[in-house]
Amino acid sequence: MRKPWSLARREQFNAVFRRGRVAQGLFTSVRALPNGLETSRLGLVVGKRVGGAVHRNRAKRRIREAVNIRALPAGWDIVVTARPGVQSAEYADVERELRGLLIRVGVLGPHGCDTGLPHSPVSEDGI
Repeated sequence: MRKPWSLARREQFNAVFRRGRVAQGLFTSVRALPNGLETSRLGLVVGKRVGGAVHRNRAKRRIREAVNIRALPAGWDIVVTARPGVQSAEYADVERELRGLLIRVGVLGPHGCDTGLPHSPVSEDGI
């Protein structure tokens, strides 16, 4: 069973590719389209140019973690396309690039904090 935050059908991907806003970076490109739902959904495109199956799966895991779809504002369909080089990039660089691209397509505000969640989990005690 697919998770409610995953794009699963060809029609969903095609809608984002046809009508979504695009931002391109060195390691990834992001397309986003408002969906009018109570959740945001993520789709990944990782082609064979990225590498073999091990490299592609690693790239997908890193992108899913960096985007953290459940912490984004509701109501977006987002497709992230991995580019060659993403598998050898530092995680912090990929995360920074994805945050910037999500800001450029309008999913996040100018400071990347529209989610209402803190950027780093810190308790009130400072621990």
